[in-house]
Amino acid sequence: MSAEDELPRENSRWYTHDEVMERLDRLERTGRGTVSLEEIGESIEGRELVVATVGSGETDVFITTEQHGDEPTGTSTIFQILQRLSAGGQNTAQIREALTIHVLPMHNPDGGMRNQRVNADGVDPNRQHHYDPGSDDNPSPETQAMIDYVTDLDPEWVADLHTQTGDYVDDDGESIRASNFWPIAPDADEDAIELSKQMNWAIYDEVNDQYGFANISQYPGGTGANIARNAYGIRGYGSVLLEMTGQVDDRGERMEGMMIRHMRAEVETLLEETADGSLYDRDSELAETIPERGPRSPWPWDNE
Repeated sequence: MSAEDELPRENSRWYTHDEVMERLDRLERTGRGTVSLEEIGESIEGRELVVATVGSGETDVFITTEQHGDEPTGTSTIFQILQRLSAGGQNTAQIREALTIHVLPMHNPDGGMRNQRVNADGVDPNRQHHYDPGSDDNPSPETQAMIDYVTDLDPEWVADLHTQTGDYVDDDGESIRASNFWPIAPDADEDAIELSKQMNWAIYDEVNDQYGFANISQYPGGTGANIARNAYGIRGYGSVLLEMTGQVDDRGERMEGMMIRHMRAEVETLLEETADGSLYDRDSELAETIPERGPRSPWPWDNE
């Protein structure tokens, strides 16, 4: 039994870090040259942080998952998307020709191996994105690796995949399955905010109608410049937070499958509309019409 296997795992939907590395290696081996890997840093406990890249387009986009180690749905989702993009098929050629997609799965591997939100030092990686590139002071080396990579990349947009705990309902008593948001920091770049709102509206307009169980809302996010969604908006990139509801749910694999399908549809909408340019025709102000999620029980941390 390896040291990885000795750490707690809630159920089969949780990848170990070793399994994440194995899946990335397999994608690189079987992707017929479509997937490349780059180690960009390591966690406090020395686990590799690896970015997978697919596509050869002039427009770079960046996606990260599992900043919070107890939110693995985004990691499961992004592997399905990478598999589809590497295999080719319907719509993938245009995406790969127009975009270069950079993915950092399991941003917080030490937390992931403990099924906990924070990293090995008890620091929330999603509260450390305000540090300058190259900083030696960031208490989350995982986040600093992302800052350094993303700012060097200068992407069109950044997507941050999470899951939210709780059972939220709308005014009609229907369960809210996802909550997304854009940068609202006072110093966020105006053009970045507009693009971010276009991203949010594209997701709502496309996915909410496609899936009967979708029911997307606005996430009640804060204004802190340390939060990824805001920090990359300040740096001038489109930025979107994707939160799926139900990370703690006793309905098991069926619920997990629904979450993955929904989150996959959201991410693929962004990729497809960025690739064909239709994203830029979206009316950004319509994002304000997305229903608000509503109240939640207090958490011991700030909003995402």
